[in-house]
Amino acid sequence: MKLRPRFVCMFLLSCLSLLGAQTTRADDTSRLAKQLSPWLELVSGKFEQFTLSGSGSPTIDGKPQSITLKLTRFDADSFDLEVNHAEYAVAIRRRAGGIAFCVPKHNVVYLGEGATDTADHLRPTGILNRLVSTGTTLRTVTQLLTGSNAEDLAGAIQALAKVSYRENEQTWLIDNTSVKFSADGRLATVKVDDEPFELKYEATAAAPLAFDEWPDMTAKQIERAELEKQLARGFRRALEVLAPSPLLTKPNQRDKKVDHGELRWVDGGRVVLLHGTPEQIGTAHGKLLRQEANRCIDSVMYAFGTAQTIATGRWFRDDLNSAYARLEKFIPERHKAETRAMAVSLELDPDLVQAVNVFPEMFHCSGFALFGKATKDGKLYHGRVLDYMTTIGLQDAATTFIVAPEGMISFANVGYAGFIGSVSGMNAEMISLGEMGGRGEGAWDGVPMATLMRRGLEECSSLAEVKALWQNNPRTCEYYYVFADGEDRSAVGVSATPEKLQFVAPGEGHELLGDGIEDAVVLSAGSRLEELRKRVKAGYGSIDAEAAQALMRRPVAMQSNLHNVLFVPEDGVLYIANADHKHPAAERPYVKLDLNELLKTMPLQAIAGKDTNKKVTNQAPITVDAQFAAKDSLNLGEEASEDARRCLDGLKWTPTEFSVHIEASREKYGDWLVRFPSAKPSGDQVNDSVAMEWYQAKDQDRCPISAPAAVIIHESGSGMTVGRLVARALRSKGIHTFMMQLPYYGERRGPNGRPNGSSLVDALRQGIADARRARDAVAAMPLVDTSRISLQGTSLGGFVTATTAGLDQAYHRTFVLLAGGDLYGTLMSGKKDAAKVRAELTKNGLSDDEVRHMLDSIEPLRLAHRVDPKRTWLFSGKYDDVVPPRSAQLFAEATRIDASHHVEMLANHYSGIVFLPVVTQQMCEIMSEPAR
Repeated sequence: MKLRPRFVCMFLLSCLSLLGAQTTRADDTSRLAKQLSPWLELVSGKFEQFTLSGSGSPTIDGKPQSITLKLTRFDADSFDLEVNHAEYAVAIRRRAGGIAFCVPKHNVVYLGEGATDTADHLRPTGILNRLVSTGTTLRTVTQLLTGSNAEDLAGAIQALAKVSYRENEQTWLIDNTSVKFSADGRLATVKVDDEPFELKYEATAAAPLAFDEWPDMTAKQIERAELEKQLARGFRRALEVLAPSPLLTKPNQRDKKVDHGELRWVDGGRVVLLHGTPEQIGTAHGKLLRQEANRCIDSVMYAFGTAQTIATGRWFRDDLNSAYARLEKFIPERHKAETRAMAVSLELDPDLVQAVNVFPEMFHCSGFALFGKATKDGKLYHGRVLDYMTTIGLQDAATTFIVAPEGMISFANVGYAGFIGSVSGMNAEMISLGEMGGRGEGAWDGVPMATLMRRGLEECSSLAEVKALWQNNPRTCEYYYVFADGEDRSAVGVSATPEKLQFVAPGEGHELLGDGIEDAVVLSAGSRLEELRKRVKAGYGSIDAEAAQALMRRPVAMQSNLHNVLFVPEDGVLYIANADHKHPAAERPYVKLDLNELLKTMPLQAIAGKDTNKKVTNQAPITVDAQFAAKDSLNLGEEASEDARRCLDGLKWTPTEFSVHIEASREKYGDWLVRFPSAKPSGDQVNDSVAMEWYQAKDQDRCPISAPAAVIIHESGSGMTVGRLVARALRSKGIHTFMMQLPYYGERRGPNGRPNGSSLVDALRQGIADARRARDAVAAMPLVDTSRISLQGTSLGGFVTATTAGLDQAYHRTFVLLAGGDLYGTLMSGKKDAAKVRAELTKNGLSDDEVRHMLDSIEPLRLAHRVDPKRTWLFSGKYDDVVPPRSAQLFAEATRIDASHHVEMLANHYSGIVFLPVVTQQMCEIMSEPAR
């Protein structure tokens, strides 16, 4: 047989009821009542002291396993409980002054002294009311045990179950369980499927040992309130999971609204819509899902946590805190703020809720993406199977969140109340992500998996950006993923460890996955992988949404299948199936949700991310060859410093009117290519037509919106990779971005290539003028909030930005990344990229003095005093050996920026990209501030 959860619950509950039930009368009016009477007297509290012993060898997982139990009550405050099994053992010793929780298999005992929690403790008196909630059907059993006489109890048993008495065996048959009482009534033999378990009690008890008397054990101190709360809440939640009441199996499906949030029931599925700042989202989450979040946290922290402590000998909360301490520095502040706000709303310890939210780091699944030739209509179908721990009751908290975080991409997160991270999700930019757990527990010096997943949803608008996010961030443990992009109908399988990241393209074979299947990514393991591949091949070319759901049926999904999701990202649709207490998700109906339609029901400013963002109305569409009139606003003003005036003379030009026109974008770099004439032409016709890649901010319908804007100045690499990453990242957060190509880069590079020698500086001088004129070109564009146009540059682009900011204060905000001042010093002492430029200048026969003189003409420090420190931010690398930290410090001092405006990243010049998502989020928030 299998050990039946309901039988286990009733057995344990009966034992606990002996600790604290109140006195009732016994009336032997029938045979059953007579035989129940001695046990009811024990339960009712007739004997203050007693010892209850139990033993049996039920078949569990196909083999007999011996279990013994001994429960001794000494008085209203004190009891001992010992449970022994071949693999697990536990002992609890409670006294008025303290409690011990012993794990003998690991030679460890946890001791707690002092006060207990007022609600969750193990004092025998009234213990049933604290440990048995209305969330379990066993609540009825406790009421029978504590509020009935023997005759009433016998009648209730006969009413609730099929009862018969076998006279020749002197045995009661109650449903499929037989019970035989000894002549004196103190021994009961309970058989389930003919496997006996004996219970015997004595109305006396030996003298108690002190709670801390464990001479052969390693003692560890735990606060008593924490220790008793752990055991009390863990047992209470375990009863709810093993024998759930209709409160959990058939929850009241009432919609609810609070500020910044709404709970809806869609075809029996719990859907929560949240929008606003992190604090607003967290608060609404807690208000809407108070009971569900508490049950989810109880499942993880107390039920699973207690079982894990017994299995490992380590205090689970300590393990969780240790993991969080290492993971915390990689979690964005916005996520921490959301979690703290949720904890306050739930009236829980924020530290506890923060720690519980990294729980996924401490725990096999399947996934696929099919498109093109593999599907009936060519659409991309992304399936995700989550097989994980239905036994701890997470299904009671299953919730699909539709989240519109301020300044970020809106997304759907198939998750659980009380958790803000993601393991399955899809965003409004048609990106869908699914995670599959691997090994490597303990490798926690990186971004938590669920945090990285959520960041992918709220930060990334293309498959390339998702891949870059995983490449550029430290990772934890071992995980596998399927990433998909509905817009491009593309997908990739991913194997990720802290040390290695491997991408498996559609149709690509892999030693662990088998031969590739064209237009398909298929991930699983063992027999599940074989079955999934078989199903994909059998349905190849005819797979639609219904057939894709069928791919996830058992045995591709395991018995522990917690949820299944099918994403159709190009339609903005997802289908979700959640497990219940009797069926895995694969055997449950799917609920269809339309992300775009749900987002339309939210306030528009929440979706756009900014209160000033408005959907475009009565606006003529931008077309190829459209032209817009612009005018230079350069205003150098008065300058007292003669040195600064000389520098400005070499950089300025005569303001004039000019034309800006639109071309089609090249190779999907932006939505449009914006052209305008260079402010300081070089004579090279190709180079003198400045090119800007326009990445438009859009709403959930992918319609352009009115929004703030930013001019982005790229690094020295010919691919302009970082500049484009910054542009895309800010665009995804609701900012129009215009990545300006520096002289002789990209569209501006003619047949003669790039300049060398002294003309390098001439090109940078031209670039500075173009960066300033770009502000006025952008201001001429439709959809742009002209009061909020910012400037950002990285590395080489950062130096250009730093000097441009010293011309005048036309830009709303300025951001210098991995750059600063002292161009000559940087070039002479910097490594790698700086060394390459130094070598190029030397090759052209320039002396040090000549190099110093040339660079001086564009030196940011000469104009740094003209920079507005309140509108300027500097991001530098503490270990940068290309642009030494001294360069950034000199610029910070010369501009007099506040220390809060100078962010020193724990990175070198190249690893600084790891911080890019955090930096761009901060930039976005600052760029969106109202103009003064």
